[in-house]
Amino acid sequence: MRTTETLARFVVETSYRSFPKPVIHQAKRCFLDLLGVAIGGSHQPLTRILVKMVKDFDGKPQATVWGHGFKTNVMNAALVNGAMAHALDYDDTHGEASGHPSAPLIPALLSIAEWKGLSGKSALEAFLLGFEVETRIGMGMGLKHYDRGWHSTSTFGRFGAAVAAGKLLGLSLPQMTRAMGLAGTQAAGVRLVFGTMTKPFHPGKAAFDGVLSAILAQREFTCAPNILEGKKGYVEALGDHSRLQPMVKGLGRQFEVLKNTFKPYAACLFTHPTIDAVIQLRNRHKLSPDQVQQIRCEVARGCMDAAAQAEPKTALAGKFSVYYAAALALAEGEAGEELFTDQRVLSPRMVALRKRVKASGSPSLKSTEARVTILTKDGKKYAAFIDCPKGDPRNPPSDGELEKKFRKLMSLRYSSKKVDSLVDQIWNLEKVKNIRRIIRLLD
Repeated sequence: MRTTETLARFVVETSYRSFPKPVIHQAKRCFLDLLGVAIGGSHQPLTRILVKMVKDFDGKPQATVWGHGFKTNVMNAALVNGAMAHALDYDDTHGEASGHPSAPLIPALLSIAEWKGLSGKSALEAFLLGFEVETRIGMGMGLKHYDRGWHSTSTFGRFGAAVAAGKLLGLSLPQMTRAMGLAGTQAAGVRLVFGTMTKPFHPGKAAFDGVLSAILAQREFTCAPNILEGKKGYVEALGDHSRLQPMVKGLGRQFEVLKNTFKPYAACLFTHPTIDAVIQLRNRHKLSPDQVQQIRCEVARGCMDAAAQAEPKTALAGKFSVYYAAALALAEGEAGEELFTDQRVLSPRMVALRKRVKASGSPSLKSTEARVTILTKDGKKYAAFIDCPKGDPRNPPSDGELEKKFRKLMSLRYSSKKVDSLVDQIWNLEKVKNIRRIIRLLD
């Protein structure tokens, strides 16, 4: 059986009751985290530009642009909400797929669910199916797909968004394979743009294209039914030693959502082991920036490839600078969103401290590992090794910690009463009869 058809059949034939309770609970954690970081991103300049663009060109009022009090068509809502969700680079990550699965997925499916007045249970079902498809495709494409310059979140995100939207629209098996084909032929997004507004634009456009793919497929728009495995198809064109087998191995038995990482820090995931190590040393030895001569960071090769901007000039660029991340961790003992501002990145104090950070890549270190040594001005040396940073599936945040992150981000725009209601409804999402009940709280 073709890989494309196998995944499409899994989506069409699998229902909510197929998922174990821990998997469903993890899905709720993903909704909580994603909606929080999206509202946190609703204030960003890139969001303001997209909101104005959508308003200028208007559209049928089918789905809400979260946090902005207006509706537009389902595709434009998915676009803006998807970009907001990744604007802070604070959203969840799947390490083996090398991407951020919820950012393109949840905005796409919620735009459809709101438009059609569907239930929370339907949204959870669509999310878990979309999550499986996109992360498995990402795993099959492998690290070399990312190394070649493709932004995996953008390329695999279209598949997740398309099948989730298609599930909510009730696509047949032939329609679902065509939706995947349409998603695959639109796949794009390159890593050159990291540190600019265009990186968050990628999952927004993936959400837009996923919704568009499902709607076109429902209307019998034709496309190749073998987009993944076909000659000159997605895998052959965008892959490099990519394999089809990981895309279907254990399908329906092993759930990738359980391997999801939730970020405690608002920066590129590759910087997190370094941040953890610096904070650990800072707290253990009561170090202040004035005492430190140098911070030596030995990191994974991927960190130097994706997050080694030596002289960041903006908050966005600071999120992709292990130098700034290490300096921030020493100065503040944390790395929350409020600490990534243009003003702080360019402050003389932080620039001077950043220049004391030295980073080098080591082929022996995994992406979740970092070795940090701090040298003090009085000649002392302190070292720490991190192999499993906070947020990793092996070291996950508690529900309470995720809720705290959600409340902090939501408080930027909503009253505590409204946030309380959102928290309650997300934790009980399977009982929500109409998703519009939640979306109304996000207007």
